[in-house]
Amino acid sequence: MAVPAIEINLGNGSLGFVPQTTDAVVGMILNGVSATSVPLLTAKQVYSLPEVEALGINAAYDTTNNVKVWLHFKEFYDEAGKGSELWFMLCSQAVSLATMCDNAQNFAKKLLDEAQGRIKVLGVVRNPAAAYVPTTTNQIDIDVENALVIGQVLGDAFAAKFTPVRIVLDGFGFTGNATGLVDLRTKTSNRVGVLVGGSVQSKNSIGLLLGRVAKIPVQRNIGRMQDKVLPILSAFVGAGKVTDATATLLHDRGFMSMRPFPRKSGFYFISDPMATAATDDYKSLSLGRVIDKAISIAYDVYVEQLNSEVLLNSAGKMSVAQAKYFELLIENAINFTMTNSEEISAVKATIDTNQNVLQTGKVCIDLQIQPTVVLSFICVNLGFTSSIA
Repeated sequence: MAVPAIEINLGNGSLGFVPQTTDAVVGMILNGVSATSVPLLTAKQVYSLPEVEALGINAAYDTTNNVKVWLHFKEFYDEAGKGSELWFMLCSQAVSLATMCDNAQNFAKKLLDEAQGRIKVLGVVRNPAAAYVPTTTNQIDIDVENALVIGQVLGDAFAAKFTPVRIVLDGFGFTGNATGLVDLRTKTSNRVGVLVGGSVQSKNSIGLLLGRVAKIPVQRNIGRMQDKVLPILSAFVGAGKVTDATATLLHDRGFMSMRPFPRKSGFYFISDPMATAATDDYKSLSLGRVIDKAISIAYDVYVEQLNSEVLLNSAGKMSVAQAKYFELLIENAINFTMTNSEEISAVKATIDTNQNVLQTGKVCIDLQIQPTVVLSFICVNLGFTSSIA
């Protein structure tokens, strides 16, 4: 006979908690030349600049091949820091931005597939051969405009597979004439944005932008001043140095770019617009990252409930208790993962118990996310007064 004792068994898995998502993981696909250990169209995962250089992509690689590939990695790790996860793939210099983004081609699609959903923001970088001449009807290579549409298809396809991704295109071929630039606010590609601005002439610092994305939470705008000055000495848009006037025009046309601030040293990203209307709920990269994280959490929570039994009430509908259980599953998970981290303001799940679950085998859940707000303008009314109350 066993010695008398007390046994306590702890239950687990009832609160709906989910693992932290990989929302800071980013990727790059770039035109380049095969390196020592990086054949073209081969996905690589790295965590530091020395790892990249050990693969044969270093400063000499850029010089020898007349490209800017290593520079993007350097700027990424200058901003994100050692230990940040980065996926990348090189492809031929003949491949356009639009082709890289094509969901029917094995370029960005291959990289995203091999990363198995880890990449949340993808940078697409153009490094054509020296003889390439951009077609700039709207003051930027038409390839960029084509890639907006094709990139949106790619983003939608991966969101449909519950591995959502946002895309930032290299604003290649910008002529420097922001006045005649295409207006991205007239587009409908809310999963795609375009960067015009970089640390060297006629190159756009996609690696630097991804580095900022990798170090900030999903709700944060890349232009938040408290996240400090960018680690670059100069900023260019096209061949010319950035000015307040050009930066304003780029921003007003829906481009991501850089700017200086009066009484502040250095340069900062302006904001994070996507190529869509200002009325679009997902008009910014930060709003898109928030909803993508919620998509991933909702999938992780409810995939566990597939083919499970649901109790019905006397009318043959889902019971109130059962509905409340399904509501709390997602609310607990999102509160634990996002609300408590101040990535969102609140979440509310609602299930209509009049749904005919018995006949359809399907339940619909309304999930509402209240985001945080980005302060784009601060007004100070300043003046003298004869007394202070």
